[in-house]
Amino acid sequence: MSHETVGSLLAVIANSLNDGLRIMMFADKRAWGSDEFEQLRLLEETLDEAKKDFQELPALVNGRYYYENDRIDESLEDLRILCTRFELHTQTFKDWVRHGGSIDPSWAHETTTLRRELHRAQCRAARRIHSAQQIETSAESVRCLGALQVYRVQKGRDVRVEDERAACAQAGRFERYAERDVAFVCDFCDGFLVWEDLRAVPTTRITQPPPRNDDLPAPVTSNTTRASETGSSNNSNSNNPGAGGDTETNPATANWQARGIALSNGEQKTIVFAPIAVANHVPPEIGEWRSRILCPHCDEYYYEEQGDGDMERVRYTQGRGFESVAAFQEHLEWTHASMVPSASNCRVM
Repeated sequence: MSHETVGSLLAVIANSLNDGLRIMMFADKRAWGSDEFEQLRLLEETLDEAKKDFQELPALVNGRYYYENDRIDESLEDLRILCTRFELHTQTFKDWVRHGGSIDPSWAHETTTLRRELHRAQCRAARRIHSAQQIETSAESVRCLGALQVYRVQKGRDVRVEDERAACAQAGRFERYAERDVAFVCDFCDGFLVWEDLRAVPTTRITQPPPRNDDLPAPVTSNTTRASETGSSNNSNSNNPGAGGDTETNPATANWQARGIALSNGEQKTIVFAPIAVANHVPPEIGEWRSRILCPHCDEYYYEEQGDGDMERVRYTQGRGFESVAAFQEHLEWTHASMVPSASNCRVM
């Protein structure tokens, strides 16, 4: 029976990195050039980032005990593969010291690749633990663990755009997708969020949300009836989950609009502010690659229905969420348009 755990395999990887660093640190540096010093720097940064992830990620899954002792098969397989690759990478430096000569610049690229994949492997391991804990506790949240980090920032008072951007950067990365589109790829669940025909990432709102006043309660509107998931062209509060009922309007999530520039023709268009989509995505279904998206307003909507003698407070059920960023935007425009303040000026990063 294997006694491997996430913690034990990460220790093997750390030892390989330490061995590589010791080789570089004690090598004769008199003939070194920029490639050798760059390689040393990359190894140091890779080890530092791995340690940082190892220190911070356990807090997201109720502590170090759960993280270090996890034995979920997918996580162990990810890390076994990385153990072998890091060992081979370190052997490269051992051979280099033995035979001498200049360092191969391509090794720096391999170090960077391994650093990125190790970070993602640690994030995925934490997400799997989180998902298992949600099932065991019957928790209602189905958001990806990476999404939750951004979602919690947006729930705070006086949230700043920089805070949301930083949380997104910790959850994943933006990249060009299919030459014309922009995608966010989550490090925790490997899910994609795609903005179609876009020149740049939507990182600035059309209207910035006003800061919340700690001295005043957040506005609560009157009770309403349960609304249709698809919404309608009637934007009155009585038909909008999240626009009424037992809920609060969060300034950060209400201002979901950003201005984008179409890559195909250079025209401006209204799109979903990137952190709003990131904060509300769920892991892809098995066999799928695209993350579905929950509506943050519908998610906090409660309605009352007749129970055994008394009215009972019931949470509105969204189902699996919206299949794309475009479908999510259409829902926001039709169902929650009354929340969005009007604005004419904007900026695009």
